[in-house]
Amino acid sequence: MKALLDFVPLIAFFIVARTQGILAAAGALLIATIVVYAIHFIRQKGKFDKQQWVVLLLTIVFCGGTLLLRDDIYLRWKSPIINGIFALTLLVSAAINKPLMQLAMKEVFTLTLSGWKKLTVAWALFFAFMGVLHYITAFTMSDEAWINFKTYGWIPIMLVFVIAQFALLKKHINPALTDKTAK
Repeated sequence: MKALLDFVPLIAFFIVARTQGILAAAGALLIATIVVYAIHFIRQKGKFDKQQWVVLLLTIVFCGGTLLLRDDIYLRWKSPIINGIFALTLLVSAAINKPLMQLAMKEVFTLTLSGWKKLTVAWALFFAFMGVLHYITAFTMSDEAWINFKTYGWIPIMLVFVIAQFALLKKHINPALTDKTAK
């Protein structure tokens, strides 16, 4: 449910960008994000994780800047910067032997510290790659191409990456998960 709810701002952005333009879409994205995060805040008993804070605050800053200055360049920078922050955070966590993917996926996989670091670096490289793709579409392609990629173009890339990760890590799935599903 949480993941589906997170698509609402993207859908609002896409629909409004197609019908009313990018500046109006920035407003729709901002309002939808605030509404969705208010719902998350209530459902999570008044708490956000760090990723949610980053996305919420940067959405407010970049959409707000776009609306206040009536210039979509700020909105175009949002996705490359968010992906860059995630990539850098993951790389640093692996470098200091506190791989964040271990915190996120410890219930799913049983890996050594080296394995967690490799998984974390893989995700960092993925986010860096996505940041570059978002930059390219935002600053070198047409508005339509950028809107399409920002809204749904990244989804197949993410799905291929996630499926590849699970295919590579299937022998490391936590036995407790397979025991629960077998019952």
